[in-house]
Amino acid sequence: MRVTSEEMLNGPVGSVLVRMTIPMVIAIQMMILFQVVDTYFVGLLGTVELAAISFTFPVTFILVSLVIGLGIATSVQLAKAIGQGKQDVARRITTDSILLTVIVAIVVSIGGILTVDPLFKLLGATEQTLGFIHDYMDIWYFFIGLMIVPMIGNSAIRATGDTKWPSIVMIISGLINAVLDPVLIFGIDQIPAMGVKGAAVATVISWMLGLCMSLWILRVREKLLSFDIPDLDELQKYARTLFKMGIPISIANMLTPISAAILTALIARYGEHVVAGFGAGSRIEAFFLVVSYGSTASLSPYMVQNLWARNFDRARKALKLSIRFVFVFQLALYPLIYVLAPTFAGVFSSDAEVLEVAILFLRIMPLGFCFYSVLIIFNTGFNAAHQSNKTLVVSLIRVFACCVPLAWLGGLIYGVPGIFIGSVVGNGVAALIGWQILKKCYNGIEDHAIFKVEKPHDFTTAELKGERV
Repeated sequence: MRVTSEEMLNGPVGSVLVRMTIPMVIAIQMMILFQVVDTYFVGLLGTVELAAISFTFPVTFILVSLVIGLGIATSVQLAKAIGQGKQDVARRITTDSILLTVIVAIVVSIGGILTVDPLFKLLGATEQTLGFIHDYMDIWYFFIGLMIVPMIGNSAIRATGDTKWPSIVMIISGLINAVLDPVLIFGIDQIPAMGVKGAAVATVISWMLGLCMSLWILRVREKLLSFDIPDLDELQKYARTLFKMGIPISIANMLTPISAAILTALIARYGEHVVAGFGAGSRIEAFFLVVSYGSTASLSPYMVQNLWARNFDRARKALKLSIRFVFVFQLALYPLIYVLAPTFAGVFSSDAEVLEVAILFLRIMPLGFCFYSVLIIFNTGFNAAHQSNKTLVVSLIRVFACCVPLAWLGGLIYGVPGIFIGSVVGNGVAALIGWQILKKCYNGIEDHAIFKVEKPHDFTTAELKGERV
């Protein structure tokens, strides 16, 4: 469903946000469900294979977070241009963003393939699991460009107010991945069993389909792609703008999987069964955060267009509504997760030790969901206001001053349960600190230099690219 700029600037705040959020929630929920299916089929191969795929989660999440940051930066720049009717500028922004992320994909692909062994050994992978990690990550890294372009493309489409088509792309891609998983992992008829490699190949095929759909929507439906050769000077200027805003967001997003990687390393000393249980719990965890993820995805373009139209009260109202909603929703969801934890954990493994850890994870960690959810809404508020440096600061505080130290301390005192409890408390402390920083940011948002323009509905190209006047 497309929400027009007029509706975002003048329509009822709550209902507009709901209309934008629902397609994203459905899409993210389906994508995570398909990823859960992915983990389920790999788990059927054995505990070692499940442990191997669990080691890949934080690493792949870190790289996905890099792309998300660049996607958010693209969306912010694009939403300003579209809101002002600057179609030529919007087309250039979209095209240049995709060109730049292709370059990033090449660098990440080469660097990733060359560092599989040292990186995963650092995380605690054994020689037994390392072979299976190579089976998955070598393919994943080689074709990572097929993932990056659709992600940036979907961010660009959402900037127009259209959350329906990005959701359709995500759902279809995830469905293809889920259907191909058992076929390629276990084999059927003339198709040989590929094991863990099959999971990676299924993912790559789903990426390829998503790439084709995103490019078609951007080029044909939205007319946001240009085949003109870019001016190198302008491309370099835009690259500085994009990375200046996007890199802090990317680093902030990376800190969540980095935190998960550190927790994985802390837990690895307790054995592969514990790592497998932690990996299963982590994959299920994402399923219960879909509403919060959907809320932040829809809030971003809404806030950008209102801030740059100088509708500061509407932007504040949307931010407060989103914070209250995700906190209450996640808090209300916890009792359900606690009761059904054995059922959810049992989907992935029948091993008693793996089940014990997964159930423990699901009965402790979701307590921190309400705090983590408001933190990602805080970050959306910072990014929309061109304060991505604050996003990074709050995220650094959350991981390195709160979650990791308290998880480490909890582990010393109470073992694996202590690690989980420390992480929950760390998220709560970080949320309190983040709230204070957010209040200071938005109390004086009208006076921020970047919003002080004489004609809020007639931005120049330089202003649309985030340069102050």
